[in-house]
Amino acid sequence: MPSKTAENITKIDNNLEPHQEELQQLGELAGIYMDHKVFRILVELLNMGIDPDTIYNLLKTIKRSRNPKSRSSVLSQRSTRSKH
Repeated sequence: MPSKTAENITKIDNNLEPHQEELQQLGELAGIYMDHKVFRILVELLNMGIDPDTIYNLLKTIKRSRNPKSRSSVLSQRSTRSKH
């Protein structure tokens, strides 16, 4: 018997509900573009009751791990250079 998580993951492959498509279109109008699969995963995480702050922190962590020079480290390097 598959777990609830496995069932939820298989649901991600289905099309978005009309209100979810509208939400994605609204985001795109606001200048927020993301892959449709990523959007579906985020919606499913929210539907599973995951706290939005937790999702946000996870995305920040993923971004940092992909970009080792974070914005704060670049800014600190600039300020150090300007002092010399």
